[in-house]
Amino acid sequence: MFAAAEAVRIRPHDLLKCLNSLLGQTNCARCNSELPPAVQMVLATRCRPSPTLSWEISENMIKITFIQPDGAAQTVDAENGLTVMEAAKLNDIAGIEAECGGACACATCHVYVDEAFRAATGKPAAMEEDMLDFAFDVRDGSRLCCQIKITSAIDGLVVRVPAKQF
Repeated sequence: MFAAAEAVRIRPHDLLKCLNSLLGQTNCARCNSELPPAVQMVLATRCRPSPTLSWEISENMIKITFIQPDGAAQTVDAENGLTVMEAAKLNDIAGIEAECGGACACATCHVYVDEAFRAATGKPAAMEEDMLDFAFDVRDGSRLCCQIKITSAIDGLVVRVPAKQF
């Protein structure tokens, strides 16, 4: 996000002020056009308008690599406290549909966790196991990424996106 600001020469501080003004909004105040879905998701799920709320540049970002079925990889920076699904949606990762918005009520954020990170991400809870029954091509390491919380323990996480989601 801040790299984009630098590309158009917006100071990060000004970008943060702009984002603060959008809290609770779904449309641009200037032109009334609809905000991008990823922005709406952040504003709706992570930010609640309040007098004390402010956006901050986080120094505590971790890296997650999403590998597509064709082998293409995209590494993103993600904030502690989000889920892997939220990080995927905020970064427009192809193949992560997340139709239920992270409620563990579908299987459209199915991923394969790399073996090196399975202990750190933990095993699926019973509800997640039930939803994985609806996922395509379930394997060892299958998880719903809406159920994987981002912490420093999974810095460098590698997940593979399945060929299709149901």
